[in-house]
Amino acid sequence: MSTCGRTVSSIQNAASAILITATIATLYAGSAFAQSQTVSQVRKQQEALIWTTDYEGLVDGKAGEGTLGAIGKFQARIGHPVTGQLTSAEEDQLLRDGRARRTQAGFRQFTDNDAGVSVGIPLGLVQGPVETKWGNQWYSRSNGLLVETLRFGTEVSLKDLFDRFLTVNNRKVSYQRFENSWFVIAAFEGKAAVYVRADVVAPPNQPSEIRGFSIWMSKDRPAEYQAIPPAMLSSFRSNTDRKNDASSNATVGSAPPTVVNPPPVVIQANRSAVSVLDCYKGLGDCPAAMTPAPVAAFR
Repeated sequence: MSTCGRTVSSIQNAASAILITATIATLYAGSAFAQSQTVSQVRKQQEALIWTTDYEGLVDGKAGEGTLGAIGKFQARIGHPVTGQLTSAEEDQLLRDGRARRTQAGFRQFTDNDAGVSVGIPLGLVQGPVETKWGNQWYSRSNGLLVETLRFGTEVSLKDLFDRFLTVNNRKVSYQRFENSWFVIAAFEGKAAVYVRADVVAPPNQPSEIRGFSIWMSKDRPAEYQAIPPAMLSSFRSNTDRKNDASSNATVGSAPPTVVNPPPVVIQANRSAVSVLDCYKGLGDCPAAMTPAPVAAFR
């Protein structure tokens, strides 16, 4: 091999070694960073990242790829180097921004003893609650937002109910997940957005029920509304109220620290679950997310 060829080969080998070393260093740094964070600190960052619309995962205190990627998005958006690791100044800015946006939405935990659930509600954007047959409703036509808590009997199986929610109004489903005891659906009707979460719950000495919530967002919704579904999903409890994500500003900002795993409080439902059979068939007065007729405010 010529001297030139050996030189080029040496440079390529050196470059490959540098790239491999840098990749390993980056992965190690990300892993070390994740391990250095407390669960409480990661939860605060995750919730703030939800409200800055950089993160759509659950607030679980685990600094995984989704969380590190969201931190990178936040850093890129504020014009900083993308490292996936927050500096102290960046973390302060993130928590301030997240707290400001959550405060603007008026997001607070609501324990609904009619539906037997607890969930964060953007009370600054909707009026209510108004009692319904299946729980409660919060609504604002001007803000293009409707939230309902849901509680049904199990005359219709969870899988059949899931299939019904998928097909109402010829929805275009962007995300769906069905497990044995719960499901999540994100879909569009035209440009309007619909989200549904439902769980099977077995209250002590009572028949099983289906409990959940739904969200309607208008076609003219602002970008900030992207934070509402993941914030509600993380705060949702279908049979216990743990009072963490949405019940206190301690998850963002400088308020006193939140207890990560407080003892659960069983939510006592004040009335019996209603049958969902008529709604399943497209009959009667039903929740908005199960209504076959178009909802004019959201088109």
